[in-house]
Amino acid sequence: MTTIEAIIHYAYFVMAGIIGLLLLKGLFKREKRQGLVYDIVYAYCIIPFLLRVLYIK
Repeated sequence: MTTIEAIIHYAYFVMAGIIGLLLLKGLFKREKRQGLVYDIVYAYCIIPFLLRVLYIK
């Protein structure tokens, strides 16, 4: 059971890293909606993924 837990745990962190990278890419390659409000929304979405990848809760 602990092996399955470890696999799920690592899969979760890999998925969080991938989603975080996709959000970062979207932040810097935007052609539309380039206002400050959208920057804040992107940062608000990116921060939880970065915290999970860095093992900070």
